[in-house]
Parts: sequence; structure tokens; C-alpha cells
Amino acid sequence: MKRYASLLPVLLLMATSACAESHAEVRPETPATSQKDITYMTETQNCAFTLDFSDEAEISNWQVVLDGVMGGKSSGNRYADGEHMTFRGVINTDGGGFSSMRRSMKPGALAGAERLKLRVKQDGRAYKLTFRTNARHFGRRVSYQLAIPATPENEWTDVTIPLSDFRTSVFGRNVRAKPFAAEDVREMGIILADGVDGPFEINVRSLACS
Repeated sequence: MKRYASLLPVLLLMATSACAESHAEVRPETPATSQKDITYMTETQNCAFTLDFSDEAEISNWQVVLDGVMGGKSSGNRYADGEHMTFRGVINTDGGGFSSMRRSMKPGALAGAERLKLRVKQDGRAYKLTFRTNARHFGRRVSYQLAIPATPENEWTDVTIPLSDFRTSVFGRNVRAKPFAAEDVREMGIILADGVDGPFEINVRSLACS
């Protein structure tokens, strides 16, 4: 009997643990978060803006603006080309010298954006991203411009562009303007005004906050 009495504390401890486990709250298993969910949550914490140029409806949002507004003779057109958008034309520096395309933006669409990532195929010419907010210089809207980094010609390449160090201009002339505010962007575009006569072509597959 004494031998079994020595085992009594151990048996009581085991019984208590088993009882606690049997009355523990059972919670349904939480589904694992997929990589897609993680990516989505990360984007929405800052900026979830994305343009997919495989969608022809998106391409129809872009309007071509040429130097004809100031007496120039350059040409340009944008169109759907498979899963991307092509912008093609000819620069004529006689009286103008630019070709561009633009799309309207909903206020706040770029709120929180610090960088933009583009997948592009270029021809070696000096393209720029342009942005317009409500900022004005003597009544005219200011264009905030950033160079699209050079890439190997005719190769699809991903480029990331920080939204900083803008050139600010009105009708091509440098002006002083208030600091760029991504949340105030009302228009975004791509322009070629490199002072070189001749044909051009840039292809864009995607554009998004990075």
C-alpha cells in the first residue's frame, strides 16, 4: 500500500491535466493566408493603384495630345497591341517637337505612392512620365515630369521610378512650383520631347505603385 501511495500525487497531476484539456475551448482553425492575400494587404497599406494594358478599356482612357496645339507637326497614336499598349508616331521639331498621351486620374488614386513600376519596351529615346495636380503657375497648370529610365532597346524591362526630384514646367518652360503631392494628381501621361526628328515607339504592359 505504501508503494502505491507514493504514486498518488503523480496520478492526481495526470488526471488534472487531462481534465483541463477536455474542457479547453476548441477554436476553428484559421485558414492560412495565401501569398495573394499578403500581396494585396501590403499594397493597400500604401497605394493599390494598378493599370493593366491587356485591357482595351484601359487603353481607351488615354488621349493623345500633340504639338499641333502650338503649331507643331508631330504625330502620334496609341492602340492595343496584344497584351500591351503601343504609342507610336513621328517627332517633327519644326514649330513644336512633342507627342504625348494622357489619362485622367481620380483624386486620391495615387495617395501614399512613393514609386511607380512600369514594364516597358523602348526604342532608346528619352520618354518622360508627366503628372498634373491643381498646382498652377500664373493660371496655367504645372506639369511635373520624371524621366523614364533608359532600357535595352526593344526588350521588355521592369523599371522603378521614385516620385521625387521632378522637373516642373509649363509649355516646356521650367517654372517653380509647390512640392509634388501624389494624392492630388488629376492627370498622368507619357511624353516624348527630346528635340530629335524622326519616328518613335514605346510599349507599356503595366504600370503600378511599387
